[in-house]
Amino acid sequence: MRTVGRVLGAVFGCALTCAAPAQVSVYQNQPGMRLQSSSAVRSGSAWAITLQMGNDNGNASLPTSFRRHWACGIRGLAPSGERLDVAVTNAGYTDIILPVWSLSTDGVTFGPWTRVPTTATPTRSGTTHRFTLQTPPGVVELRLAKYFPYLVQDKDALLSLATASPSASVQTLGASRQGRSIELLTLTDPGVPLAQKQRIWIHSGIHPAETTSYFVVEGLVEELLSGSALARMMLARTVIDVVPMANPDGVMLGNYRTNAGSVNLENEWTAPYDSAEPEIIALRTAIEQRMALTSPATIEVLLNLHGSHGLTWPFHFEHTANPSFNLTSSRSGVIPEVNALERAWIQAFRGASPFVARGTTQSSSAGAPTRPFVESMVHDRYAIDTAWRQLHAPAMAITFEGTYGPGPTSAWNTPADWRQVGREMVAALADHLGVVPGGAVRSDLRYCGYTLLEAGFAPGASRVDFDLTAAPGDPLAALVLGVMTTAIPLPASVCALRTDPLIAVGVALGAGGTARVSVTPPLGFVELRAQSVVQPANGTSIRSSNTLDVLTLR
Repeated sequence: MRTVGRVLGAVFGCALTCAAPAQVSVYQNQPGMRLQSSSAVRSGSAWAITLQMGNDNGNASLPTSFRRHWACGIRGLAPSGERLDVAVTNAGYTDIILPVWSLSTDGVTFGPWTRVPTTATPTRSGTTHRFTLQTPPGVVELRLAKYFPYLVQDKDALLSLATASPSASVQTLGASRQGRSIELLTLTDPGVPLAQKQRIWIHSGIHPAETTSYFVVEGLVEELLSGSALARMMLARTVIDVVPMANPDGVMLGNYRTNAGSVNLENEWTAPYDSAEPEIIALRTAIEQRMALTSPATIEVLLNLHGSHGLTWPFHFEHTANPSFNLTSSRSGVIPEVNALERAWIQAFRGASPFVARGTTQSSSAGAPTRPFVESMVHDRYAIDTAWRQLHAPAMAITFEGTYGPGPTSAWNTPADWRQVGREMVAALADHLGVVPGGAVRSDLRYCGYTLLEAGFAPGASRVDFDLTAAPGDPLAALVLGVMTTAIPLPASVCALRTDPLIAVGVALGAGGTARVSVTPPLGFVELRAQSVVQPANGTSIRSSNTLDVLTLR
């Protein structure tokens, strides 16, 4: 039997039974979106989409170079597919960047952000970038942006994931102009005293739409919490402070370069102690606390992460060496000792990352004479201060810039490429700070009785010296070495052996109940667990010591 629709269609044609033509529209009212205006007009079989870029916060006084971020949504697409002829106008950038999109078949759930097809590579004439998209069948709505977005909710998800680890903690440094939290994520092994560690400070997102920096942070955090030998070593030997999003208002508002008050926060480092911007106050205060003379672990490496137009590959700004540096009469560059540290860091990072190695280092005067960068603050307040230098060597502070074009190969880069750079950054930090070669020892601080085991690395990490302490008069002990964590009951004892006994070394204790045993780890040794077991002189049950994790990447 023919349906009612087919019967009416045969009589009246499409007037009553065919779907109405789609009405495409553009919106920019979601977090992180930024346009000044937009339109969608039917033009033959296509839709002409015009996206006019606007200044941060709609502030007309900002320079043209601040119009470098745009993002929007397009809804009302016919499921059969649409051709969209897109013109991005009033642009403040000249790079040819393949945009990204996120697609939805129901207008509610959106897929991952990906680069649009390379057939849509834009062309540019003046301040207008043009490209054509063909929407896939079934897609009724999409979101479109110049480059991969990163939102406050993405930062929150990263912090939530990280704090599931006992090696991670979060504190709030302050609040933005609009009251959003500025968090500090600290990554370190809580079983190793802070005084035995080197400190690293990393912040990203001072310029909110420079999103390569956020993806680098994600990769760095993922690697540090991966449980790899390198990660365990880094957490035992360093404390890594990360501000994953320094300008959350700018991110929420869809700004490219400024906060909610249209202030370029990077320029505030010209006079950081005079700045009234809450974001700078939060960062400045936290950095200063970690550079205090009394701090148990001052900052040795500070990385200022950004994203940049105008260059193809990621790069650093190396500050010129100035033997005559003086804050009054010769304010350009940095003292030679700091320049040497910067060069060593760049070499380490380039050695760890093929992507970073493709870039060319840029020379910088550190913005003389105003010096509007956080690394200038660190240099000018600490590296040249006589009192500070009596206790500490200079810190290495530098800016690293991601880019929006190719990845490690000729293909357009993706967040995965930048996350890999973050993982490689961990290896570069280990190299730069001398974590490799080397070693670290952490104790679980649990023992059964009055027996203690301590250990330290001989110079060059070629030998581990274990010091056993029992009760005076105890004659014998055993040093047990293994690689696995376990719980094996000891005979005639309420104590347990908490490592697999691959090697047991008999030890004659001195009159004071102490002894030293030296062990040379085999080549390629990564991790060892050690515990001492003592037979008391009075014949009571066997006692065991705390367990040590001995880590090395020798």
